[in-house]
Amino acid sequence: MIDLARFFVSEDQLRLGVVEISGDDAHHIAKVLRLQAGDVVECVDPQGLVHVVRLEKVGTVVQGQVEETREGLQESPLHLVLFQGLPKGDKMDYVVQKAVELGAAEIVPFTSRYTVVKLGAKQEENRKKRWERIALEAAKQCGRTRLPQVGEVYSFAELVARVGETVSEDHVVLAAYEAERSAGIAQISGTPRAVSVIVGPEGGFAPEEMAQLQQAGASVITLGPRILRTETAGLVALSILGYRWGDLG
Repeated sequence: MIDLARFFVSEDQLRLGVVEISGDDAHHIAKVLRLQAGDVVECVDPQGLVHVVRLEKVGTVVQGQVEETREGLQESPLHLVLFQGLPKGDKMDYVVQKAVELGAAEIVPFTSRYTVVKLGAKQEENRKKRWERIALEAAKQCGRTRLPQVGEVYSFAELVARVGETVSEDHVVLAAYEAERSAGIAQISGTPRAVSVIVGPEGGFAPEEMAQLQQAGASVITLGPRILRTETAGLVALSILGYRWGDLG
């Protein structure tokens, strides 16, 4: 079967079997993909249902009729959250894209003591919009049926508070730390429904920061004997978690 172009639509865009698409997605359909009336696309609604839509009108507004609806099977049974220490340059773009491909439901950047990047409020807003666009395009490309969320940039205090609110019997929080030598993901017992993993920035974590995360309920882990770059570490963790409790492998 030929892979169809996929778009995410809101409930307002899908009514009585008719889909209406405007804005950037309509431009992409008409000007980039050069689709015409009679062509078929996939539209994913907020519930994760996949609708096969035959286009009837293509222009600044695209309209089509739903021909088939099915349940999407592309989402991991494991709810994955990546808390990523804000890295330098455009590394966060890469992290967001690949985390979406690996099944992350949420990606949250944060700052800590050794974070090099300093963003103003306007810069944070612009970066967040960019990361959301990257997440959207990655979700389309890899066939996701749930649009991953990109959070606001947390302060370290906000991260610790979120950990304290998150940890439960069904939701494990792991903090990758280069000073840890023995405890890895293989030593985490149980079958959690959700796992959050915390990865520090280029400079890593200060010992006091790791102590705060542990006190909030995070389990400290190693990702192996080699020191990984910050943009690599989170993706390695997501891959291992997806293999152990999710749908990878």
